[in-house]
Amino acid sequence: AINQGNISAPSPAAIAGQVTSMRAFAHPSMHLSFKPCSPQLLAYWFHWLQEEERHQQDLEENRGVSLRVQLAAAPVDAQSIVARGIKRAADKLVLPPSVGSSLMAQDAPKNGAMLFEVAASNGGKTHAGVLEFTAPEGVVLLPEKVANCLWGLPSSSSSSSDGGGTALSSVVADSGSSYIRAGSPSAAAGPAGSSSRCSGHVWVRYKRLPKGTYVRFQPELRAFHEVVGQDPELLRHVLEECLHGYCTLSAGDWVQVPYEGVQYNLRVLEVQPGPAVSVIDTDMAADVGPSIETEGYLRAQEEQEAREAERQRQLKEETERAAAEALEAEAAVQAAAAQQQAEEAARRLQIQAEKAALVSPELPADSQEPHVTLLFRLPDGARLSRRFHLHQHVQEMYDFCDSKVRCKQLPGAYAGCLCWASCIFHQATPVLLSAVHQLKSFVSTSCCLAPYAAGCGRTVAWDVQVGAAIPTSGVLSR
Repeated sequence: AINQGNISAPSPAAIAGQVTSMRAFAHPSMHLSFKPCSPQLLAYWFHWLQEEERHQQDLEENRGVSLRVQLAAAPVDAQSIVARGIKRAADKLVLPPSVGSSLMAQDAPKNGAMLFEVAASNGGKTHAGVLEFTAPEGVVLLPEKVANCLWGLPSSSSSSSDGGGTALSSVVADSGSSYIRAGSPSAAAGPAGSSSRCSGHVWVRYKRLPKGTYVRFQPELRAFHEVVGQDPELLRHVLEECLHGYCTLSAGDWVQVPYEGVQYNLRVLEVQPGPAVSVIDTDMAADVGPSIETEGYLRAQEEQEAREAERQRQLKEETERAAAEALEAEAAVQAAAAQQQAEEAARRLQIQAEKAALVSPELPADSQEPHVTLLFRLPDGARLSRRFHLHQHVQEMYDFCDSKVRCKQLPGAYAGCLCWASCIFHQATPVLLSAVHQLKSFVSTSCCLAPYAAGCGRTVAWDVQVGAAIPTSGVLSR
């Protein structure tokens, strides 16, 4: 326990981290002993420090006036207030007498109208004036405007039945501005009715607020723009009449604007010169932005456009991916075809080398051996000529063609045909070239072709065509 001296409370920043020793708070000239304390005591100590700092701040801001009390919230009797014709009663509290006594003891009227900050446990905060100090002790009576600002609008507001809930068919530029004089004498627009949502406790704190210079509203529904916002003069008049019923405005507040029997809810988006201002006897510039309904429609439209853009992007990606896969498949097919062609070419080269090894050496031009000279006409128009011994097999003629022919036909895929006699010689048949020589002699005689002799032996010029897709059945076909 501290037995002597007065220790001024340091700021929370000065005591950060000092949870194990209380010596940091003691004056150097004091010799004190400290005992271990419970976490509850430490929490109470820090709370006291914070309250003391807030108290000093309030005294500085409010010119020597400080008040902060926790009271039970209850709705005010709005009908009696309206019947009394009290001005600016839409946001005025009814406080207990003890609060009034405390404020009078601190000479609060020297700061003008007494204004308060009201904070709920859910984080809602607004500002209000005071109507009178006649509430039961420990209770504060709240008007509907204050309840709306603390706990939000009721689930079904009167402005939702004004025909303004129709679907938007086009984007409406909901904007308007006006210059209003909040201090003009006028009849008050009292609260529309009591609120049954007042529950729990709220903190009421005395605040000295600056006079407002600017406010920006946002209607809940676009019907406000359609009914009131089209005429700037009408908009200025309606907003002036509305603000004549209030003492304060705070960013985030909800205000009700009556017009032709309909209450339109407007949210306070911004106030200047601070987050909360007084609207008593001051001139304010006012703007009205797009309604929440219009912003919701625009936001939904933007989301739909974003979804459509995303769908188009995915579709484009799928198309590009399909095209890439098709190109890859085509490239794979081409690569497979090229590989197959290369394999076939390598196979043909191998076959040509194997067939060339099977063919007997060609007889010299001056050979006296009986032979026959065959002229091969290839499918591509090229011609080959070679001398064969009469005792060589027809197979050697095919082997010679297989070793020389550079076409797609592989061995066994074509047959040699004697053009003039229309005879086909099959490589699988044991036929000697002498039979071809005899057949050629017969055909030459029948066709009156004059064979010519060269050297000692009889040499006949042949014209054998190598054709494709010729039937290979039978030995000799006419």
